[in-house]
Amino acid sequence: MERIKAWIKLISAPDVGNTLAIRLIKILGEPEKFLKNNLPGLDEINFLTPAARTYLKKDLDPENWPGIADLIEQLQIGFITYFDDNYPVLLKNIFDPPLFLFYRGNPQNLSSSRCLAVVGTRRPSNYGRIMTGSIVRELCQAGFTIVSGLADGIDSYAHQAALESGGLTMAVMATGVDRVYPHRNRGLAAKIVEQGLLMSEYLPGADAERWNFPARNRVISGICSGCFVVEGAAESGALLTAKFALDQNRNLYALPGDVNRPQAEGPNLLLKMGAKPVTSAADILEDYDLKLVQENVNTPLLSEQERKVYEIIVRNKPEISFDQLLIESHIAINHLSSVILSLELKSMIRKIPGNRIAANI
Repeated sequence: MERIKAWIKLISAPDVGNTLAIRLIKILGEPEKFLKNNLPGLDEINFLTPAARTYLKKDLDPENWPGIADLIEQLQIGFITYFDDNYPVLLKNIFDPPLFLFYRGNPQNLSSSRCLAVVGTRRPSNYGRIMTGSIVRELCQAGFTIVSGLADGIDSYAHQAALESGGLTMAVMATGVDRVYPHRNRGLAAKIVEQGLLMSEYLPGADAERWNFPARNRVISGICSGCFVVEGAAESGALLTAKFALDQNRNLYALPGDVNRPQAEGPNLLLKMGAKPVTSAADILEDYDLKLVQENVNTPLLSEQERKVYEIIVRNKPEISFDQLLIESHIAINHLSSVILSLELKSMIRKIPGNRIAANI
């Protein structure tokens, strides 16, 4: 907890933003150390303003620290910094990356190597809702983690489709991870905590502020290798996320829409700008040299546990370790070995040296 307090104090200092804080830590090391040890070397840092230096020298806790600490403890909120090994690699390389992230859920999801942002309007058409569900389910089948913003509309449908398909989803929030905006998505957020991850660069207890949302959008696109815009006006949060994706050199995808519908303005504009049109998940998967698992009459019948284990293996393509499969499946080790043997005999999976497993697709 002392480590978290030190990082928050650093970013709370006047005139200190993410970029400057990262630069300072590269010189002085962990904030917990240089804020406790009489700030050695701080006076020699010429890019700190006098106000920042004065604040950091004061033996004061960050504002609202007791309340923040209580929330972290009560909700078991996780914390990672820019310098931690499990900080998302792609996010680290954007302009103005978050100094740290708070999260609720499984932190292993942060290391997912195949994340796709799915964003769109808060007032989708029936066509937009149907296409979101269909495409997201297929993307999850191919092993993608779906990232969105927990907003009404397309965001919610994307998260929900991922959950229903047994896939992984991450919600990047414009509030603290203890707050859910809009409030009606609290049930959805609870499910995401169980099966995915809520994350935010904002402190626990932070409410939704309008200027938080544009900043949040840069993280949604920054954590992903591509961004899929389903529906949205030409001037919308979804289009801002697309702009960030272009600036971050991410793949950009858009759902073609009816030119007479206002929800189609944004995606159709992106298509004119060179975004790839998406009419099925295959249009995205081909950019990653992936194909969908095709179900056919020759597919062996699987028990409930065999199907569960097989879906986990497929989701973690190209391969998964036995230990990781044990964690994700929640199946006893002896029984899991039997399930794996059964799947192997049915030619559904194969073992790889290093106690690893891959699906035969």
